Amino acid sequence: MKIFWDSQLCYGCRACELACSYHHRKAFSPGGGSIQVFKNRENGKIRWQKDETCDFCTGESQPLCVRYCSYQALEIQDEKKKIEKR
Repeated sequence: MKIFWDSQLCYGCRACELACSYHHRKAFSPGGGSIQVFKNRENGKIRWQKDETCDFCTGESQPLCVRYCSYQALEIQDEKKKIEKR
């Protein structure tokens, strides 16, 4: 399973980052989870990254970052589906 980020749909709102921090720390704390969102104020470009501490929100029906992404910029796919799409 992987989480894919679509840069064309992302607005850099950081809701995924906050949801992730809540899963890990039970507090809404930017930088407190597995996801970091960076927005360049000069050119508007957004960079999204997930680190190795991501556990896909074990115990939840789906990762919280995906569930709370208002812009549907995050999607879960397994490797088999990714290969079939090509």
